[in-house]
Amino acid sequence: MSAVNNWRKLKKLSWSELMLLIQAFLLLPLVALGIKCFGFRSFYGKIANLNRRKYVVQAREGIKEARAIAKLVEIASRYGIYKPNCLQKSLLLCWLLRQQGMESELRIGVRKKEELLEAHAWVEYQGCILNDRSDVNQLFAPFAEAILPVEVKI
Repeated sequence: MSAVNNWRKLKKLSWSELMLLIQAFLLLPLVALGIKCFGFRSFYGKIANLNRRKYVVQAREGIKEARAIAKLVEIASRYGIYKPNCLQKSLLLCWLLRQQGMESELRIGVRKKEELLEAHAWVEYQGCILNDRSDVNQLFAPFAEAILPVEVKI
């Protein structure tokens, strides 16, 4: 029954949403590989240079569209062959949003749990947390500023 429901939901996606979902399925393992091969900051810089859209999406429509893209990345991470970590998902989401002309912020926070230091990544768009709980910035102390890509020559 679950597969039938998933198929029905998939059929309801628009053509552009379906293309974004397919991109997410294909790109999640490549993002993981890119981080492993080039390192996070260098890879982030490389992919940020790939899409530099000049237009900006209007705020009201942008939040709704950004959340829809975040949901598609979450679906791809849940049902895809590769199970990404939070940094990989967030980096892909940030890149997909920028492809759509939405300047988003990659955030990283840390917390100490018992004797371990834990880190977590999420994406914010216009002050809204897209791919995590709305209070994640209270559970993890975020770095003072968003993580920006470094300028990398391709």
